[in-house]
Amino acid sequence: MEDRKKTLKDLETAKNDTQKLLNSLLEKLGESLVSRMDTHSAAANKAVLPDEDNPFHLWEEKKRLQKEIADSEENIKSIETDLRHIGELEEEINRKEREKNEKSREISGVYEDLGRFILNSSGFSGFNAAYEQEFGDISGKIDFQQKRLEELNNSEGGIINGLANGVKSMVTRTLLSRNEANLEKLYRFAGEQFLTGLENPSGSRILPEESRLAEEGKFAPVVQQGCELRKSAAQLRDEIESLRNDRRETAQALDQKGNPARRISELETCITRTFDDIGRLHIRFGSLILEKEWKKFFAADLNTERILYDKIISLDESLKNTEAKIDSTRVAIALDNEKSEILKLREGIDERRKRIAETEAVIAEMEEQITAAEKRMTELTEKYGQNQ
Repeated sequence: MEDRKKTLKDLETAKNDTQKLLNSLLEKLGESLVSRMDTHSAAANKAVLPDEDNPFHLWEEKKRLQKEIADSEENIKSIETDLRHIGELEEEINRKEREKNEKSREISGVYEDLGRFILNSSGFSGFNAAYEQEFGDISGKIDFQQKRLEELNNSEGGIINGLANGVKSMVTRTLLSRNEANLEKLYRFAGEQFLTGLENPSGSRILPEESRLAEEGKFAPVVQQGCELRKSAAQLRDEIESLRNDRRETAQALDQKGNPARRISELETCITRTFDDIGRLHIRFGSLILEKEWKKFFAADLNTERILYDKIISLDESLKNTEAKIDSTRVAIALDNEKSEILKLREGIDERRKRIAETEAVIAEMEEQITAAEKRMTELTEKYGQNQ
């Protein structure tokens, strides 16, 4: 029994291995032959094929599956193209943002230089009128704090006086730094407003002679540089906005169809599944070609694959032999099981019969004891009388 079970297990393993190899060869044969189906297309159009399980229908099915794969691959390419485009737009936006920031720093420097020149020049009194009070206040504070620092640094005295002056100097330097920063901010603002007024004269406070002085005077190169930088910065802002709109529209179009990464994963899964379907179709195609009704029809094609065909026939015979051995082994195991069951039942019967015989012997002995007891009772009655 155990030997037969081991034999069955070995046979089933051999069958599975043979089936895998046979399927591999059938798939190879089917793939090779289905690629030549164009030569049989005329016959396919004329043939009456009510049964869908035939080579011509399988051929049409493969073309449908191939189109599914091509469509899925095209969709993946389209998604990847859009994602790549979004990535390129991101890089371009970041590059132009860095360029814009650099322009902003350059423009800020020009504004400050221009504002410093204008606010400290008497030739721009008309424009400077709006900043005169603030400029005077900040400049006065700076002059006062600079003089105060000089006094504190030059003062003499003891340790306590020196410590007190040190604290005063620190406070004064803080106030001085703050006012110097405010003055630089005022220069930048004034320079920006002046350039804005030059570019948009309507409603500007800049007088005509001030405009000519800025455009033709010694500071004209700085004015020209500022105007060019502002124009360049404005162009960069427009380009960045256009790129952002393009990125937003592309991303929205992608998101409307679902998460791009998930869609690619689903399409790749679909492609893998479809390739598996084509593999199974090739196996079925190869199997059908070996059937008698189709073997003659595809005789010329099979002749070109004679070596592969012979291997398949050999494996098919081997598989059938193995299956026959498996069947016979299973029958033998089943018979062994039945014999074992019969033997077990007979042993049970014998055991029960033995128990019955033992029980009957006990019963017979008890009956003898009863008979003896009854005999003794009769003898006693006869000897002593019934009333005794």
